[in-house]
Formats: sequence, C-alpha cells, structure tokens
Amino acid sequence: MKYIKTVLFMAYMWIELLLLMVVWLYVQCLNQFAPREKRDAFVDKTVRSWARRLLFMAGAKVDAQGMEAISRDRVCVFAANHQSFFDILLLLGYLDKPHALLSKASIGKVPLIRLWMREIHCVYVDRADMKAGIEAVQRMIQVVENGYSAIIFPEGTRSKTGELGEFKGGAFMVAQKTKVPVVPVMLDGTAALFERNGHWIQSGKVTLRVLAPIDTEGLSRAEVKALPATTQHMIDEALQAARGGQEA
Repeated sequence: MKYIKTVLFMAYMWIELLLLMVVWLYVQCLNQFAPREKRDAFVDKTVRSWARRLLFMAGAKVDAQGMEAISRDRVCVFAANHQSFFDILLLLGYLDKPHALLSKASIGKVPLIRLWMREIHCVYVDRADMKAGIEAVQRMIQVVENGYSAIIFPEGTRSKTGELGEFKGGAFMVAQKTKVPVVPVMLDGTAALFERNGHWIQSGKVTLRVLAPIDTEGLSRAEVKALPATTQHMIDEALQAARGGQEA
C-alpha cells in the first residue's frame, strides 16, 4: 500500500505543479500591477492550499495547536525543529500568515518548486559554506525588514533520530537584528510519514504546536546569547509532552 501511495503522491504533486503554472503566470501580473497586500494574500492562500492538499494525499492527520499565539499584526521569526521533508509542507500549510523560508540550496534547483519558492521570498543557504551562510542570514534580515515573517530550522538539517539537534544562532540573529519575536514551533510525527519508512509514504498523525513568542526587544546580552538554548528547551519540553500525551 505504501508503494502505491508514494507513486500516487509524487504523480499528484508534479501534475498539480504543472497545472499551477497558469496561476503562477497570474501572480506575475499581480507582481506588476496589484498592491503588495493583495499579491501576498493570493500567493499565501495558493501555497497554503497546495501544501494542505499534499499532506492530505500523504495521509497526514494534522493536529495544529496554538495558532492563537501568532500575531496577525506583527512580523516574527518562526523557529521550528526539523524531522522531515514534510515539515516544510506542514509549516507552509498551517501557519496562517505570509512567510518566507530559509531553505537548503538544493531545493532551489528543483524545477517548478523553485518558482513558488521565489514568490514566497525564500532565501537559500549552502550549509557547507560559512560565508554563504552569513550572507543568507543577511538576506533574510532584509526580507523580514520588508515586512515578511520567516521560517527557519535552527538545527540546520533534519534530525536522524527524532531528538533535537543543537540550535544554531543564525535564526536568532535575524530576530535580534530586526527586533521581532521568535516564535518556537514544535513539529512531530512527520518523519514517520516518509523518512523512517525507507522513503516510502505511510499515513499517520503529525503535530504542529505553536509555542509562546519570545520578545527580542530589550534583552540583555546574556539573554540574547541564550536565545537558541531557550528556544530549544521550549520545543524539547513540548516534544516530550506530546509524546507522553501530556500538556507542557
């Protein structure tokens, strides 16, 4: 069954991306002639709907919690743990706010997908190149200063064990420099959809939980330095609570 599901999922994804080329051409018109707010709302709705449809096709039963913690009036940096390819779809599909994405450079080489990544102001980073990483953080700072929230995976790569890796400081530099809140996001169950099945898709429950924002204005130097560890601790507590069936 998982083999059939995977083939159907991949076929559906690429067919829909081809059909969405018509919508992408319409977005190019909006880029030229429409107010930014109208253009952004349309792109966000299109990408969010596409991501949700793909999750449905994969058999993901999504439990999204804590959306009330997201301010509609203030830009922020979402800092999420990273388990799976499906994390991106989960965040794009359920964070109800236009947002950019800091992503590995290889995604920028995927046909059709890269067109939409550009429309959501994606910034690519080569994790093997420290200088390129610093430049990517600077570009993301500019994106946030232009009024877009950002999604960043502070671990830098997907966890192979399901446990959290060390949170690095780049995501928090973006928030600190732009004086916007860090919003921790706990993700769980996405690896069981795909990676842990030998890269064959299998239905299952996935959880997205938005945690309390951390304001970066007025922090002491020590508090700024501790931001990665503070955020990691919050997500780890929520992760353990979710797996234990408790409230954090």
